[in-house]
Amino acid sequence: MLTQCLNSGGDSVACSTMSDFIFQSAWVLALLLLALPLWWLLTYARTRRAELIDTMGGGMSTHRVLRDHLRIVAFILLVLALARPGYAPEKLSISRTGRDVVFAIDVSQSMLAEDALPSRLEVCKQAVRDTLRTFSNERVGLVVYAGSATILCPLTYDYDFVRYMLEQAHTRTVDFGGTTLQSAVEKVADQVFMADRVGMQDLVVLTDGGDRGSQIPAMVELLNDSGVGLLLVGVGNSKEGVPIPIVDEEGVRSLLRSNEGIIYTKLVDVTLRELARLSSDAEYAPVGTKVFDLGQIYAGYVVGRDMSSPVEGEGIMIYQQAAVFLVIPALLLLLLSECWGAHGLRFGHSLVMIALLAMSLPESRAAAASDAQFTEASKLYIDGAYAGALELFDEVANKADILSFVAVDLAAIEFNRGLCFLALSKTESEGSPQLGLSHAQQAQLAFLAAKRYAPDLVRSGIRLESTAEWVNQLQLRIAAEDEAQEELQLLLKQLVERLQALLAEQQDLRQTVVDDDMNHRHSENKQDLPRVTPTENNNVAGSSRFVYQELQLELNSEAKRILVRMKILNTKMTPATKEGMPKMEGLLTEPLKLMEKVPAVMQQASGLLANRTSWAAADAEQRIAEYLIEEILSLLNKSSSEESDEDQMDEWDEDGEYDYSDAMDESIMSSMPMEGDLAAGGEMQALPVPNYSAEEILMQEQGSLQFRQQQRAKANAGKVKEDY
Repeated sequence: MLTQCLNSGGDSVACSTMSDFIFQSAWVLALLLLALPLWWLLTYARTRRAELIDTMGGGMSTHRVLRDHLRIVAFILLVLALARPGYAPEKLSISRTGRDVVFAIDVSQSMLAEDALPSRLEVCKQAVRDTLRTFSNERVGLVVYAGSATILCPLTYDYDFVRYMLEQAHTRTVDFGGTTLQSAVEKVADQVFMADRVGMQDLVVLTDGGDRGSQIPAMVELLNDSGVGLLLVGVGNSKEGVPIPIVDEEGVRSLLRSNEGIIYTKLVDVTLRELARLSSDAEYAPVGTKVFDLGQIYAGYVVGRDMSSPVEGEGIMIYQQAAVFLVIPALLLLLLSECWGAHGLRFGHSLVMIALLAMSLPESRAAAASDAQFTEASKLYIDGAYAGALELFDEVANKADILSFVAVDLAAIEFNRGLCFLALSKTESEGSPQLGLSHAQQAQLAFLAAKRYAPDLVRSGIRLESTAEWVNQLQLRIAAEDEAQEELQLLLKQLVERLQALLAEQQDLRQTVVDDDMNHRHSENKQDLPRVTPTENNNVAGSSRFVYQELQLELNSEAKRILVRMKILNTKMTPATKEGMPKMEGLLTEPLKLMEKVPAVMQQASGLLANRTSWAAADAEQRIAEYLIEEILSLLNKSSSEESDEDQMDEWDEDGEYDYSDAMDESIMSSMPMEGDLAAGGEMQALPVPNYSAEEILMQEQGSLQFRQQQRAKANAGKVKEDY
């Protein structure tokens, strides 16, 4: 049986020693220290057993010292086997040739300019992606810089990981802003490139220039001394400046400003041209805002340069596993110790005890259980039970430290966890994009962990790239839904404001009509005024009647417009239902039912306002309209008033219709023509003098109603902004 151990990060330090015999899990050897306490316990037990036999009068020993010796030796052999001994190493060397290329990308805020679509920074990142497709044996690194430089990826052959880290490059990756090319050059020369690869190392810089504070002579000297080739790529419009769009934490887009106004940026390549001129191995390519192929530019740059310097230190060590040669003797010794008693060998129940002892080894039992869980989790994933599969994979991952899994096993566990998270993300994103995004981000972390455990696992890199695209799609979807939600909230707020304005205008109109009616009644009942006939009275009040009627009709038209707007808004806010499912009600479903009654009530009130004798009935209709609008506002504000009028609630019948018969009886009883009120000529008689105390009561009730409405409006006004 063979086991592999990478000399660049195996699970044992001994893997890199290339010795003829090693323990790949050397830390297990610490268990050998338990041999001394175990020997003491066996000796103590044997002594106590002999004393007990002597006390009871026995004269024959029932235990041999040889049994304890066999047990100790078997324990030592098992510990040595658990340490995974290996012998006869064979190194499989990997010969890889190619240049070392480090991409240094300027991530200052000026790179957000959009003269090169979609932005200078995105164009540079896409250029690096395109170049990676042309590479085969090159080792690639990634550095970003602005006012300071940061290494995102050291030299590696894993292009998928480079692509993933490229997605993480943005203006907030570095510690502080600005543009200092010297920081990137020093970081690459000192910490990325290797001294034994002189002449095989290239630095590709993508920037819009505008350097601040770099010392050109110092950079030239450093590049020449380290033997680093330099390819400078200038991106941006060099003739006309463009503004720099920025997006804050809340997603609001604006232009970058200073105290003097909007900041404009363009390609400033003076430093780049001077650096390329003074360096012994440097070229400058001003691509501007045109579409360019960085892979082709780099291929032209390295023409005639050495491409075949081998990379040392790479390889795989193969060891033959020797644990089996220790486990078998240990089991035989345990079997012999159980059978060798004071009266010779006994093979009865000893075989069963030895089998149980072997089965009770903690690591063996845990490993078997973990294998079963892993298999069961895989079946659940295939069946589509992603949540159950993820739970089992998590249990296996929690046992990884106890069982000392190798890196490949850990990578497999994390990779499958990532698959489960990704499947859950795509399932849950239909109902909740936020939940889907959370699962997708956890999938990213799992795939990245798998890539760390096994850098050669290509599938992890592929999944990282596809998951990053899925995360981007979910983020765009969430942003679009948030924007649509904000728009709906704004429309809903405007609707509430229009309803509040309609309610206020209706209340003002009704109060004006009531005041006009009361003043007219007082003037008719003054003794010093001449009697006015009904015909003359109607002519005097004609102008005001028509004005009130027109005002009520205007309010009715506004109510119809609000109803149309509410229907449109309700359609937008009602969740879409799947086929075969019952239709879901939206936020405006109940308010819309009430609003549909308002125009009809206002139309009835406008007809009653045409005749002064029916103003009391019009007042009742206007009150109904006001009550309907108040209930609509209460539903929209999600806060039914605790001080609601119980009498008003009782005026709704079982069918949901407003029962205003009592209000009609009370308000128009005195104005309806009764028997005996008509003269012989059929002319309308003068109304009786109203009871003053009744008027006072009416005024007090109106004042109380207005006070309740004002209190309710104040209570609900503070919640409109929060709810909508």
